[in-house]
Amino acid sequence: MVQRLRRLADLLAFEPLPAADPGPYVHTAAIHTSADLVASLDGISQLSRERGFSRDPDTLYGDGGRSATYHVDHRDLPVSLTVNFNPRRQTVAIAVSGLDCDDTYRCFRDLEDALFGNC
Repeated sequence: MVQRLRRLADLLAFEPLPAADPGPYVHTAAIHTSADLVASLDGISQLSRERGFSRDPDTLYGDGGRSATYHVDHRDLPVSLTVNFNPRRQTVAIAVSGLDCDDTYRCFRDLEDALFGNC
């Protein structure tokens, strides 16, 4: 009986689980705007470059070229920026994502303030 209890206890003795990897963090914001697509793309590419987002920029056009999504990675940090422009809906939305909560939030706040100001 004692031997069975020991085997049962051995089976129930769990190794501690490794700490979970931090998840990706994402911060988003959107505004209503009447700016045209070309001006919006030019503005965001310039502002994002000034703030360190210069690796692998990519622009995807949709709806016959009437909307676009811009994506770029930060040159030094594991942080990415995605901006969705939809002039027909009169919206611009940004999303900043990354693995470090503080870096991601700091980059988001900097871009949000530069792009949207007090909107």
